[in-house]
Amino acid sequence: MGLIQSQEQKGQLTKIERRMIQAMAERAQIANVVLKTFNTFILKFPKIDASFEAVREVFNKADKNGDGSLDMDELKQCLQELQVEYSDQEIEEFHHESDMDSTHGIQFKEFIVVLALIYLLGRPTHTGVKSAIGLPDLEATFDEIAEAFVFFDRNKDGYVSKKEMIWAINEASPSGRHGHRIGVQRFEEMDWDKDGMITFKEFLFAFTDWVGLENDEEETGHNNVSSTS
Repeated sequence: MGLIQSQEQKGQLTKIERRMIQAMAERAQIANVVLKTFNTFILKFPKIDASFEAVREVFNKADKNGDGSLDMDELKQCLQELQVEYSDQEIEEFHHESDMDSTHGIQFKEFIVVLALIYLLGRPTHTGVKSAIGLPDLEATFDEIAEAFVFFDRNKDGYVSKKEMIWAINEASPSGRHGHRIGVQRFEEMDWDKDGMITFKEFLFAFTDWVGLENDEEETGHNNVSSTS
């Protein structure tokens, strides 16, 4: 909690970030992580990519004007159709939180982040309303990615540090120097705001590149991850 309090004092954490960090820390405390190495997780990439692509139709249907991104009204209507009930203010917070490139529109990869935050935080506006997003395959994928995050988060504080990333990658590498280089590279890809710590949101957003997911207008520029062995 010390790191959370320190960043709160600097005004760096939003309400959703605080909740997500706490949720991941709690998951780490109780999780029985079966993932043994990073390479084990890499083997799941094709299945995970397929589950992401399966919701592209949902995104395209919600993108009423066909501009490749969802504005606030489009996102609200999409969540209503998925029977995810949050207040307008909460949806606006999710929209803002997931707008990684600050374009005021949610592109497809950012839409994945929106759904992940909603699913993993799981607090509907009305008690008794199911918190799931109505996409069971995607929900299972989010659980697997959360497990991978917990695998990296060795001190269970809801963040992944550079040291933790390097340590985990080194376990999968036959060469310590090679593993260190890969770990640093992966960390830099994930640390979106360059604050020296990776949140789950940053982890997931980078991960969409790792599995080869594209926004509708993207053709190149992926940082695909291959086995470290």
